[in-house]
Amino acid sequence: MHLSPLVAAFLVLGPLVLLHEWGHFIVARLLGVRVLAFSIGFGPVLWSRTDRRGVEWRLSAVPLGGYVKMLDEREGPVEPSEQPMAFNRRPLGVRLAVTLAGPLMNIFLAWVLYSLLALSPSVHLKTVIGRLEPGSPAQQAMMVPGEQIIAVGTHTVQTWNALSLQLARHVGESGTLLVQTRDPRGLLHRYTLQLYHFMEQGDDPVREIGLVPPEPAIPAIISSIERGGPAEVAGIRVGDHLQALDGLPITTWPAWVDAVEHAPAKDLHITLLRGDTTRTVLLHTEKRTDPVGLTIGHIGAGVAWQSHEVWPLAGLLIEERHNLLDCWGQGAKELSTVLSVTLDTLHQLVRGHLSVSHLSGPIGIAHMASVSAAYGYKALLTLMAMLSVSLGVLNLLPIPVLDGGHVLFFAVEAVMGRPLSLRLQNMGVALGAALMLLLMVVVIINDLHHFG
Repeated sequence: MHLSPLVAAFLVLGPLVLLHEWGHFIVARLLGVRVLAFSIGFGPVLWSRTDRRGVEWRLSAVPLGGYVKMLDEREGPVEPSEQPMAFNRRPLGVRLAVTLAGPLMNIFLAWVLYSLLALSPSVHLKTVIGRLEPGSPAQQAMMVPGEQIIAVGTHTVQTWNALSLQLARHVGESGTLLVQTRDPRGLLHRYTLQLYHFMEQGDDPVREIGLVPPEPAIPAIISSIERGGPAEVAGIRVGDHLQALDGLPITTWPAWVDAVEHAPAKDLHITLLRGDTTRTVLLHTEKRTDPVGLTIGHIGAGVAWQSHEVWPLAGLLIEERHNLLDCWGQGAKELSTVLSVTLDTLHQLVRGHLSVSHLSGPIGIAHMASVSAAYGYKALLTLMAMLSVSLGVLNLLPIPVLDGGHVLFFAVEAVMGRPLSLRLQNMGVALGAALMLLLMVVVIINDLHHFG
């Protein structure tokens, strides 16, 4: 389905924010804290309605989150009869439970989504190595095409998606990485890959390591030329058989597409066979932006092929099916992996081993949501689950103004035997707000750089 970035972002982020705030709301109500307002969005109130329990339901102008406003003596006078229901008067355990309910609701939602996704039958490509990128860590380790990757470090993998998640755990790292494979005869092999600031610039861990899945053996025989495109300008014709790029032999069309996309706005020397004559032409690629916002090269040429003729899939596919009983375990397994990768990435960011240029903001999320929607509901729900994990983890960071900042205040209160002074709390909140504003500026700049 085709959705604009704005609509897609609303469909993905709206439920995440709603359920996060509902977690705070419902636990507060259950534990005797009076709720004054429930808002989706910040800033000026666009619409509101007060229910019979006195809760004002709001829709606010800035759709970048939400809040639950509770009765609290720190925010204004409270009638003596209502003081037992004020948030600041409730026991420490109650305040902690209310605060943690929002992030934990996001984690719970991700588990439900991953479990429901597991119910739908899916087909995956086995981690059989198709080819290696020249000069990559995989090639330097002398890995062998045709072997199947079965483990990264101590974690087993069966599909390319699982492999990508396990490699992403090492983002920002420098050092060695152990990869285990099985060859067609069943023999096991171990390879030690050298990493240096892994994925500091790239965004695809599999490609960054130098691994390419099996590709259809489509011959690079041109069947269509875009009028006025780089291929036509360079003199390439229908029927030409592309042979080499800058002197490097390339035999299949997917390999050509990959090479061209990695060379935007560059001069390429293309060797081709026309009839019985071999010739070399100079082609200047166009620079274009793909659906996810990445800059790629384009030559304006295509080929025709039949999938069953060039890509025998026997033995390369894995079909997964789960029933209503075991889908929850599969969902928990997927959640555990994504949580681990998210925490590892956060750890590398804090240590300075990973650039903040990798972070995406609202514009990037909107583009990702739109692209995911184009791939179907599975891709959209998967993105929603990943963002729900990220939202839950982000809110647990010990930064005043976030839920984790309140947990930090509670921890100090538990140690001291009394709450921090209101002055110190307000100073912490102001500092946290400034830090989050700075982070928002950084991610928006990143978004404008990638998608603007």
